[in-house]
Amino acid sequence: MASNFPLSEVTTSQLQQLTRTLWSWSICAECAAGKPCQTEECAWQRSTSLNRFFQFYKEVTASYEADVKPGEQPGLGSHEDLMKIIEELKSHPEATRDALLEKLFGNLPRSDQERAINVAVRVMMMVNSSTARQSSVLLELVNLQVPWRRDVPFSEFITSIFPKTNHPSIDHIKENLKATKLKKRAGVSFVPTDDLRNHLKMDRKRAVVEIFHHSAFLKEQLRLTRDQPRNMSVADSIKLGVLPRPLVLETLDTLQKVLFPLTDAKSRALLLSLTSTTRQNFDTDVLRYDSTTIRDGLRPETISYHYFGSRLADLYEELTNPTARGMEKWFERRSGARYVMMATIAGVLFAIFLGMASLALGGYQAWIGYQQWQHPMQSTPSP
Repeated sequence: MASNFPLSEVTTSQLQQLTRTLWSWSICAECAAGKPCQTEECAWQRSTSLNRFFQFYKEVTASYEADVKPGEQPGLGSHEDLMKIIEELKSHPEATRDALLEKLFGNLPRSDQERAINVAVRVMMMVNSSTARQSSVLLELVNLQVPWRRDVPFSEFITSIFPKTNHPSIDHIKENLKATKLKKRAGVSFVPTDDLRNHLKMDRKRAVVEIFHHSAFLKEQLRLTRDQPRNMSVADSIKLGVLPRPLVLETLDTLQKVLFPLTDAKSRALLLSLTSTTRQNFDTDVLRYDSTTIRDGLRPETISYHYFGSRLADLYEELTNPTARGMEKWFERRSGARYVMMATIAGVLFAIFLGMASLALGGYQAWIGYQQWQHPMQSTPSP
């Protein structure tokens, strides 16, 4: 009987196949056979830096449960099936979701096949592409994000979820956006997210900022595009198995240069604490700065923050005007005009009460004095 969780186990060989599929890694025969690596050019030597990404892959695939009726074919029966879908996404980035489903699964029931597509997109691009056929509760959990709809090409979906916006330069506020300052002045804390769409998203009520922390994943994408034309289209990027290079560069820059500048001792110490498995379990690779392997020194690239600039501006606004929380929020709620008027009236009534109490006390003291005058006490003669 087939398992309802066909991807629950992951071998080293399957992880190697994953890197070949995603980033076209060239792995030596020794590593493929589980022996010590003898080749300096073997890409598998970088695998240790991807431990956190591999953990993410294992969690995503292990959670896939085949939801099919007896006799129906599941969307994913093995890790090889997942690789096949990723290869299809890379080969046909302008195909719609419906066209992809038709090519991969024909006329088979679509519910489980839809979920198989979602798993492939999560692994390949680290974004949630769940379709609109979800419960309202589930949509709320994924922050009402736009799904990949059936009539939309994959490249168009990627473009739509990472829109570029024009805004004033943030160069003058970058120095004030260190995570250490946000934590100290605004009481903000940082939590990891495995969905790139949530990077730098702030929950003002809980004072929490989500951080896409998979720097090793980002660097692998940048290695593939380092020597490529800078004007690559989204579709051409997908054919390489990557997101648009400016988006990936900006994400890494906000991590290692804006929020957690690695040259700043306090920022590095805070980032180190976030990589602890007992705390937030950020990717430890985020502490390692790479330049020559992911950037071409002869072609410097300017980061304009067209993707996450608005969220950086939101963080700066929170820094300069922190959201009231706790007792501060209680007092703020009662500082409006209505509450000021109520407090004024209460103050006047209390003053009147004190005045009347003072008048009554004065009258009582006068009455006692009058009684003492009318009825003086007779002194008793000494014997």
